[in-house]
Amino acid sequence: MNDKKQILLLQRINAAFGNLCYSLPGGKIEQGETARKALMREAHEELGITLNPDRVSLIHVIHRKGTDSEFFAHIFQISEWEGELRNREPDRHSALEWFASDALPMPMLPAHSNALHLIQQGIAYSEHGW
Repeated sequence: MNDKKQILLLQRINAAFGNLCYSLPGGKIEQGETARKALMREAHEELGITLNPDRVSLIHVIHRKGTDSEFFAHIFQISEWEGELRNREPDRHSALEWFASDALPMPMLPAHSNALHLIQQGIAYSEHGW
């Protein structure tokens, strides 16, 4: 969330799951990678920005059960970055936009929408799909 209480979201395209839904930027943690290192990598790959690892804060964890797997999704708040935000994966995302936290777009991935509402209430953990 930025200082205007806006949240940066991507609209997914050509996706096997959640096609045309809005979602938080991010991706999977690779083997041998920490959540923070995955955040740094994904921010560069998807958004073209460089993060200072000391300027990110973990604000929510989702324990997600999907149809094929279970995983934990870590949501970080980024307070500053270097570079210009841009959609570096136009084949996977049709839009990269800021939305007011009280006016999120639809459709949105349900787990992400739920997590954002819980974050606004100060709740740091959720479960989805159980």
